[in-house]
Amino acid sequence: MRRAATAVLALLLGGCASAGSARRTAADEAYARGAADAVKQLYWARQALEAPRESRLAGRTEYYVWEESGTARDGRKLAPGTVAVPVFVPAPAPSWGPGP
Repeated sequence: MRRAATAVLALLLGGCASAGSARRTAADEAYARGAADAVKQLYWARQALEAPRESRLAGRTEYYVWEESGTARDGRKLAPGTVAVPVFVPAPAPSWGPGP
């Protein structure tokens, strides 16, 4: 009887452990799928922004670039680097006729 109780207890504990790991695996898989979906959304958003279109606003993108010295204001040494910021500069509005 004691042997049967031990066997049942082992089966119950083993079943609980496997169910927990199955849930963890499903959660991990869902997280990986969500992360992959976020990457895909970012990729297609970038493609949409860079796609040539006739309805795109007139203007140009300029990049303002400057060098970081590698020293913080408080004297800490940081890695020097280059910073580039894209800025959209709209084209001047066309004049359609005599103005006021």
